[in-house]
Amino acid sequence: MKPDATVLRAESLPALKVNDPPAVRAHNAGLRHLLPLLFQVKLIATKEFGDRFRSGWVIACVVVWLGAIGLTSFLGLVQIGRIGAQGYERTVISLLNLVQYLVPLLGLLVGHDLIVSENEERTLRLVLAGGVSRTRLLLGKFFGGCLTLTVPLVLGFAIAGTVIGLAARDNGFAPFLKLALSGMLLGILFLGIGLAISTFSRTRVQSLVAALLAWCFFVFVFDLVALGMILSTRAPAAAQEIEIVCDAMHVNAAADLHSGYDNLTDARQARPVTSNRSSWLGWLMVNPVDLFRAVNLSQQLDLRVPVFTSLLAVVLWLAAMLGASLWKLHRIDL
Repeated sequence: MKPDATVLRAESLPALKVNDPPAVRAHNAGLRHLLPLLFQVKLIATKEFGDRFRSGWVIACVVVWLGAIGLTSFLGLVQIGRIGAQGYERTVISLLNLVQYLVPLLGLLVGHDLIVSENEERTLRLVLAGGVSRTRLLLGKFFGGCLTLTVPLVLGFAIAGTVIGLAARDNGFAPFLKLALSGMLLGILFLGIGLAISTFSRTRVQSLVAALLAWCFFVFVFDLVALGMILSTRAPAAAQEIEIVCDAMHVNAAADLHSGYDNLTDARQARPVTSNRSSWLGWLMVNPVDLFRAVNLSQQLDLRVPVFTSLLAVVLWLAAMLGASLWKLHRIDL
């Protein structure tokens, strides 16, 4: 990073004149404080993305992600004797396992070394000494990680979605688009978790281990612990609620899901949802992976997750992770 790259030229900022109205002076003063902040955040984010791109990480993710989506769409129904490009809705069912496992892992891998690498390589002190505040550094690292994560996902979903639509001659891309958007939000959320882990860790190895443990907990362990806690209370109503939520999450039996999709009306009539709506929504907001699964399986199991609930969960999780990261970063002794 160049020493003078984080400082805006004085002539590029609005001048403060004594004879200007108070509102104009306040507006210009706000711009003089805001523009350097945005410039530094943009510079750090661009540098972070550029480093990952030059290392080949972004290109590798695009190729892997594109191939995974293509193979999943082509071979997604092989266990029930069907091979070939499927439509968008069936592709979403086949891709659900891949996205819920791989995207959180990618987010954690991108975020786990954003801060700890700078601290371990002794460059964090130099960056802060160059006039970059810790808040701007954290935001720049976060947005750079978002670019690193979302660019491969967007390219993979866009290219694969176009090919699937042309091969299957399917125009109903709404479920595929919902999967792509919710998958990117899930990745950004886990990027925030990885950033928090990176800030609290002392070494890259410690951060990597913590990130992998967090991935295992959210993807695998949480549902088992929640189900065990509910069943241990011997409360039939609560057990039914968590059973519905967990059934909405686990899609390992792909053949059953696809056959259930063919008889969606019969499945709804055979299994009515009678649980308390607010209760299972609370369970979903605790685990982002559960919320992602429920959002994309809402039609199959007649679970209606409000958009406001999903966005609120994402905002709360990101606010908590970024707030904890900023708190810890201000307390790192350089």
